[in-house]
Amino acid sequence: MQHITISAPGGPEVLRLQEALIPEPAAHQVLVRVEAAGVNRPDVLLRQGKYRGSGDVAGTVPGLEIAGRVEQCGAAVTRWQPGDAVCALLAAGGYAEYAVVDAGHCLPVPEGWSMTEAASLPETVFTVWHNVFQRGALQPGETLLVHGGSSGIGITAIQLAHALGSRVATTAGSTGKCEALRSLGPMWSLTTSRPTLSRY
Repeated sequence: MQHITISAPGGPEVLRLQEALIPEPAAHQVLVRVEAAGVNRPDVLLRQGKYRGSGDVAGTVPGLEIAGRVEQCGAAVTRWQPGDAVCALLAAGGYAEYAVVDAGHCLPVPEGWSMTEAASLPETVFTVWHNVFQRGALQPGETLLVHGGSSGIGITAIQLAHALGSRVATTAGSTGKCEALRSLGPMWSLTTSRPTLSRY
């Protein structure tokens, strides 16, 4: 298979296309034939050698989120079958034709979504679900304050909170961004560049 590796910390020019063996999934993993990969800020920071003290990144394959079809399942995997369309969150390795990922870090590709769209889903959904609903224990009827509501994480938090019955207040960097968020249903919006509170 082919994958993209980082030859040394730096700009986009340090990325190299290389040949590699197709990885084998461990018992709790699935092998995914990658059709699309997300590009996230941590991928850029990793390439620069600045992600969590990553420094020596030569040979690292970036890529935190992917979408594709399951090719093979580890012996302990029961949720997925070969051929299933999934999107997944992984620590690294998504910029490749094949990637192994923990079966518990996969989500089904939503009906009607392209693989490109699905590859943008795992990072934000897992981040919001863990922080807002598992750790924060947001309940229906409670109010969630989302700073940076027009970001990927912000938009996902607003949508999930509303879908599960919570009220939302949000901040954004401009009046235009606050207006764009109206379609997601926030009840209150504050422009941080020139504070103006709007109620929707």
